[in-house]
Order: sequence, then structure tokens, then C-alpha cells
Amino acid sequence: MSRYDKVKVWQLTPEQIANYKPGMDLGEPDRIEKVKLVTFPDFDLLPKQRNGRGRGIRIKGRMTSQEYEMQRRRGLNDVQIADLYGIKLDTLQFYKGTW
Repeated sequence: MSRYDKVKVWQLTPEQIANYKPGMDLGEPDRIEKVKLVTFPDFDLLPKQRNGRGRGIRIKGRMTSQEYEMQRRRGLNDVQIADLYGIKLDTLQFYKGTW
């Protein structure tokens, strides 16, 4: 397959452009140019990109401040709460900073 293709070019006056109707016969082209084809990658073959923004932080089943306060009232400390929810202590501290 060639990387170049031929394009027919017509030079029209402003009156011809104003009177132009789609599909109208323009006669012989004024010139034929050789142009480079633009190819696009097959996006199905490219690696999938992550959804989201920034550093790609995704929070699944994020703990709410109400749940945290409930566990604190039960007498649990931050380490115990993090273990209970299956998250790291750093993650719990991150959550607390966003509330």
C-alpha cells in the first residue's frame, strides 16, 4: 500500500462557491496533488489506559467520616480501624485528611 494518494483540486471563484450545490459537476480538476496519507493507530491493539486522573488513586468502598467516628466511639484506635476495613494506616490517615 502506498503512503501517498492523489487528490483532485478545483480552484473556484467566489461566485462559483456561492452557487455550488453538493454533488454538482465541477468539470476537470485544476490540478492533481500527491499527498501523504495519515494513518491512525488501531486503538484496540494499544495498551488500555487507566481511568481517572492524577496519580491514578482509586478508592474502593471508601470509609466515611461517620463510619470512622462510630468505630472510635466503640473504643478502637486508628490501627485497629485500618485492620477492620482492610486498609493501610497511611490510607486511613489520607481519608481523615480529606474529610
